Amino acid sequence: MRAPGDWTPAVRAVAAVAATCLFMVLVAWATVIGPDEVFTGPGPRPGPASTPTETCIPLPVRTLADGSVEVVIPEDFAERDYCDPPPAGSEEYRRIVEDNPPPLWLKVLIWLFLGAVVLGATAFVAWMVVLAARGVLARRRDGVRAEVGFTTLDEPLRVVEQVERDAEEHEAVLRDGDPRNAIVAAWHRFEVQGERAGVPRLAAETSSEYTLRILDLADADTGPVNRLAELYREARFSDHPITEQHRSEALAALAGIRRSLGDRA
Repeated sequence: MRAPGDWTPAVRAVAAVAATCLFMVLVAWATVIGPDEVFTGPGPRPGPASTPTETCIPLPVRTLADGSVEVVIPEDFAERDYCDPPPAGSEEYRRIVEDNPPPLWLKVLIWLFLGAVVLGATAFVAWMVVLAARGVLARRRDGVRAEVGFTTLDEPLRVVEQVERDAEEHEAVLRDGDPRNAIVAAWHRFEVQGERAGVPRLAAETSSEYTLRILDLADADTGPVNRLAELYREARFSDHPITEQHRSEALAALAGIRRSLGDRA
């Protein structure tokens, strides 16, 4: 994924919008669940309106059965100069909030806003994941293209020369030892010849894919190539015995490959 300094203007704009939306969600969430409940609370607490030089009539108090004291608001509170009642405590404010819930339209508006922000943030995250995945795939493709490069004009000739130069030793490998091991070793010998010809194996290639690419690069006849590949797979992966008959067929296929290279050269 690109570093923030390497982002395109479009990516930066989307990131800024997403960050702003996330900040607004956090602010709204904090105001809803905070101790003062800004959206749903009764508002700021009123301060004392009297000044030190003013005098007022103390409000009467009443002792309840549980021993607590309650301030009594007289009926003529608005007509006489009574002192302001003490500010409500947290429990009183909570009771006020519970008795006076916010209107339904405000709740719907808040939830719609939060839902829109969550959807926007989810879409942004999904879009960033897609961009990151595309970047990774693009880098992989660029790496494969850089690794593959271009086939130089003399590569086929170099491969043919190496196959012909290694013909006697190649045949000796196929004739030596157990038929199963000899056929496997003879097939892998083309890898050695390709490396000597200056055509390295690609990181994404299997051993057989590399051998087939080498033989295709040398324009070998597909008939004996396919037959030798079948014998290699049979010797490499089967459990039944590999006999001298299999070795003879592999020798014939190898000779056919060398003849086809000579004809094309």
